[in-house]
Amino acid sequence: MRSTLFHIPTQIAGLPLFGEGILYWTILGVGLLAVVRGVLQRKSLSDVVFYTLITALGMALMRFVAPSLLEADGFPIRGYGVFLTIAIAASGGLALWRGKKLWNIPTDLTFTLLLVAAIFGIVGARCFYVVQYWREFQCESFAETLVSAINVANGGLVVYGSIIGGAIAAIVFLLVKKIPVVPVLDLLAPSLMLGIAIGRLGCFMNGCCFGGICDLPWAVSFPPGSPAYVQQLDEGKISLYGITLASPDANTEEKTLFSLKSKHVNLASETPSDVVVAAVDPGSAAEDAGIKPGDKILELGVAPKGFLTSSEVARDAFAQRKISRFRAANNAQVFYFFLNIWDENSDDDVWLVLQNPDDKTETGLASARNVVFHPTHSKAKPVHPTQIYSSINAFVICGVLLIVSRFVKRDGVLAGLTLVLYPVNRFCLELLRVDEESFYGAGLTISQCVSLVVVFFGIGLLIWSLTRPPRRALDGLFPEETRAADVVAQAAPK
Repeated sequence: MRSTLFHIPTQIAGLPLFGEGILYWTILGVGLLAVVRGVLQRKSLSDVVFYTLITALGMALMRFVAPSLLEADGFPIRGYGVFLTIAIAASGGLALWRGKKLWNIPTDLTFTLLLVAAIFGIVGARCFYVVQYWREFQCESFAETLVSAINVANGGLVVYGSIIGGAIAAIVFLLVKKIPVVPVLDLLAPSLMLGIAIGRLGCFMNGCCFGGICDLPWAVSFPPGSPAYVQQLDEGKISLYGITLASPDANTEEKTLFSLKSKHVNLASETPSDVVVAAVDPGSAAEDAGIKPGDKILELGVAPKGFLTSSEVARDAFAQRKISRFRAANNAQVFYFFLNIWDENSDDDVWLVLQNPDDKTETGLASARNVVFHPTHSKAKPVHPTQIYSSINAFVICGVLLIVSRFVKRDGVLAGLTLVLYPVNRFCLELLRVDEESFYGAGLTISQCVSLVVVFFGIGLLIWSLTRPPRRALDGLFPEETRAADVVAQAAPK
């Protein structure tokens, strides 16, 4: 996993790149040239409008979105975004080459179709993800929520969303251009699989779409802060810096936009409850500090490293004022403290106020005690690299489609095969993945439910195709231009 590959400087020769900078004006200039060129070449009105909209979109991204993504070291180039770009370029190149070779489809027509499908495919993929995980994107203001929702550089795209969004946009484009839809979907099918194969490598770089814990030789351990690491913390499969919290006493079901019924234990629950230590890692700093199972965490704090001991905190009021103190009203607050507040001050120590029912004063009341220790990261357990599995399977499906295309003379077969092979593959991979919840308590993830629907359409398309007379609607639709040499040869006297 390598989420960020490098950073781009925000300025070149003292001029800003982002905002109303070099890239903004470059996009404006290139867009104006494309529009003028389209008018001079008497392109259709829809093409000119399309060039204008793409230019406006690029300018808006540079002006409003890019500045909000800047970090202290510059503009981050994410591994996920790089592989997504490579996937779009490679799949588009395959479609351009096959379209020209098989049916002499004009390059600019195919390019425009691919650009439309790619843009709306990304939009559909992001919308699907944002709706599915809406609570993760809610911020204090609408502007912050919007930026969080459209920031695809950090990952968060759903393949089925991209297929749906891209397919709808491509079909509308083809209908407007009065081009047969089904054979063009056949043309795009291998490209779609190639794009998924490369895009899944970006998922691996980002650490998302991971599998369950396993002990296979090729299992992968993701670093602290990765999605797999955080989920293992939430579920108590690894400890929170040496401490594993008990599940909340209240058994209330948390509602989400999809009314998901969780199939995972979530120790980082916001349910109001006592925060109780269930287990402590042997040999950890937490155990050395005297934290033990059954302790109830009352307060947390950040203290200067090495400045305090538990005995000093207990007797020195001045020392206590050096501590940033936080109440622990539920498990989620303890997780937030360690993963955010303390993680940003990881050179400091952690101070806890604990209470154990077995430790009582002479009056019979449980006594509180102070603990100071310096936490160390727990190591994530190895998991199935399902991103790699998915990539390999998509490469195989792409190869199968390219082989079948050499023999099939019917429109719809390649698209139908894609709508059968990929969903079956995705349904099986979801059995290994643990990053999605059960959809409406059905015992299946939302991707598995969508897979069943897509397979149904794929089988229907195959039946439709195989029961009709052999036909290839694109044959002869784009006749090859007569070469100048042939014209001269025909015009020459014999």
